[in-house]
Amino acid sequence: MVLLGSSLISILATVIQESIQPLGVQVGSNLSSYLFAFGMGGMGMLLIPSAFYAGRRLFSARPPLLFNMRKLARISTLAFALILLGFGIQNGPSWAKGFLPFIHVLANTGAVFWLLGLARNKLPDQSANRFWGTFACGLGLTPLVTFFLEIVILIGISLVWLALMDLVPGFQQDLMDLATQFQQSSGDLSLLQGALGDLAARPGVLFTLFGYVAFLIPVVEELLKPAAVWLLLRRKPSPWEGFVLGAIAGAGYALFENLTIGSAAEVWTFVTLTRVGTAAVHIFTTGLVGWGLASAFQEKAYGRMFSAYLGAVVLHGVWNGLNILSAVSQFDAVQARLGPFVIGMADYAPAALVLLGLGSFGGILRANKHFRHAMVAGSD
Repeated sequence: MVLLGSSLISILATVIQESIQPLGVQVGSNLSSYLFAFGMGGMGMLLIPSAFYAGRRLFSARPPLLFNMRKLARISTLAFALILLGFGIQNGPSWAKGFLPFIHVLANTGAVFWLLGLARNKLPDQSANRFWGTFACGLGLTPLVTFFLEIVILIGISLVWLALMDLVPGFQQDLMDLATQFQQSSGDLSLLQGALGDLAARPGVLFTLFGYVAFLIPVVEELLKPAAVWLLLRRKPSPWEGFVLGAIAGAGYALFENLTIGSAAEVWTFVTLTRVGTAAVHIFTTGLVGWGLASAFQEKAYGRMFSAYLGAVVLHGVWNGLNILSAVSQFDAVQARLGPFVIGMADYAPAALVLLGLGSFGGILRANKHFRHAMVAGSD
C-alpha cells in the first residue's frame, strides 16, 4: 500500500509539475521521474501475491498451492523483446515515450524472472506461499533494512572524518572550497566536477570510498539479502532448497534495484541491459549464501557456510569496486593520484564487469545442473 500510494503521488506530482511549466518545454522532460514512480508501483503490485497467499494460509484450511515457475519463466523470455521495444521507444517520437514507464517495469521484471527460472529449472516446485513470501522478503524487507544499516555506517564514517578533520592538512579548506563552488557554479558542472575530483583524489577519501562501497556494503548486503533463508532455517531446508530460496530472495533484491536505480530515461536501454548482469550477480551470490546456510544447519557443514559467504562478499566487492574505479577515474585529479597503471586498469573495468556478469550467469546454470544431478544421485 505504501509503494502503490507513493507511486500514485509521484505520478500526480510529476503531471502537475509538467502542466505548470512554460510552453515549449520538451515533452517527456520528466520521464525519469515517471520511470521511478512506475517502478515503485510495479514493486507494490509484486507484493500483492505474497499478501494474498499469506492471508489464504492464515484464514483458510485449504491445502497450500504449488507454484509452477516454468510457466512464468516461459513468459519472462519476452523480456529481451521488451528491451528492444524500449530501445525503439527511447529513440522514437516524443508521443511514444509515454509507453516507456510500462516497458520499464515489464522488461526488468521479465529479465529477473528469466534468470530466476534458470536457477530453478527442473527442480521441485515449492508452495506459492513460500515462493512469493521469499520473493517479497528480498523485494521489500531486505532493501529497507540494508539501506538503514548502510546509512548508519555512513553516519559513523562521517563522524570519524569530522573528528579527524583537524588532523588532515587542507581537508577542511577543501570542503569549504567545494561548498563555495557549489553555490557559485550556476549549473556549471565542470566547476563542480573539478572540485569533487580534488576532494576524491585525497588518499583518505579514496580509501574510505572504496572501503565503504567495495567492502562494507557487500558485507552487510550478503549477510541480509538471504533474510528469508535465515527465517526458514528452523524448517531445516536441504542445501538445494537453501540455494533456491536464496536465489528467489536475491531476485527480489535485484528487482528493487533495477526498478529504482535503473530509471534513467536518456540511457534506458544501456542501463537496463547492464542491470541484467547486476541481477545475475545478486541471484548467484544470494543463492550461494543460502546454500551455505542450509548446509550448515542441515549437515553441520560450517566451513561451507563461511566459504560461501566469503565468496559472495568477494564477488560483490569486486563488482562494486570496478564500478567505483570506473567512475572516479574520470576525474583528472584522481588520474594523477592513481597513476597510469591503475587508470589503465580502469579502462578495462567495463570489460571486467561483463565477464563477472557472465561468470555469475554461468554460476547459476552450473549450480542448477549440480543440484539436479545430486537429487538424481540421492545427495545434496
